[in-house]
Amino acid sequence: MKKVIAIDLGATHLRVAVINKEGEILTKKKERTKKGDSGEIVTEQIKKQISPLIDYEPKAITIGSIGPFEQGGIVNPSNLDFNEVPLKQPIEEEFDLPVKLFNDCQAAVWGEKVYGAGKNYNNLVYITISTGIGGGVIVGNHLLKGANNNAAEVGHQIIEEKYNFECNCGNFGHWEGIASGDKIPRFFRTWLKEQNKEVKFQPKDTETILSHKNNNTVEGFLKQLGKINARAVSNLIVAYNPALITFGGAVLLNHPNVILEPIKNNIDHFLKEPEMKVTPLGGDIILMGAAASYFNPPK
Repeated sequence: MKKVIAIDLGATHLRVAVINKEGEILTKKKERTKKGDSGEIVTEQIKKQISPLIDYEPKAITIGSIGPFEQGGIVNPSNLDFNEVPLKQPIEEEFDLPVKLFNDCQAAVWGEKVYGAGKNYNNLVYITISTGIGGGVIVGNHLLKGANNNAAEVGHQIIEEKYNFECNCGNFGHWEGIASGDKIPRFFRTWLKEQNKEVKFQPKDTETILSHKNNNTVEGFLKQLGKINARAVSNLIVAYNPALITFGGAVLLNHPNVILEPIKNNIDHFLKEPEMKVTPLGGDIILMGAAASYFNPPK
């Protein structure tokens, strides 16, 4: 039975799994993505995770990773401390196996198409709301890759100018810069001052804020957050006219109704509203997509 080692390299977590062609996960591991002075720290972390899995006799190593990409690695990622993370060449040399590198959300939407909710759809979008915000798009059964395999970096669309927060990429007004898991606390604190409101808890992180979803003040903030998220999603609907949009990422998966329902309630209806749902592949979607991209290569 053909198998691959699939890797999901995210800003917060590194996930590694062995997956067969039928989409069965034989084993998987998860740990926090390492920080440090050089991207080679992450390269070595990945090698260490792969090493004990070679006994499964994989055909390849497939990586779904945050971008942007250049020359077989990550260059100037907005949510990692490093200027560069080398991936393809050092891992191929270490294990003498082909390494296939994919944008994480492009892999994810293809995984949705092959193994998930998108099996019967030719036009679909996947959106992750996690540490950052990203997307993948299939139009007419073709995966949109872009000139440098960085298409559908939807988190970096300019979505508002009122707050005009700086994004981790250094630009302003981006969706990721206001509504990602990394940036929601900043938005919340600014909104509290604007509304002259206070809360009795310390809004130190997104999980803390969303766990107080029944607080009246937090409810008001979530309505505003929902409008901004809906604005971004509406842009994707008119750009790509999908029949299905699936959502994932830690922020959304941990609080699906809190995030998704306000989007549905505030969506623009210029075009027919697509079906919108949480991905059934959950937190494994990028792993599944990395495998799917090898066994059933995107068109």
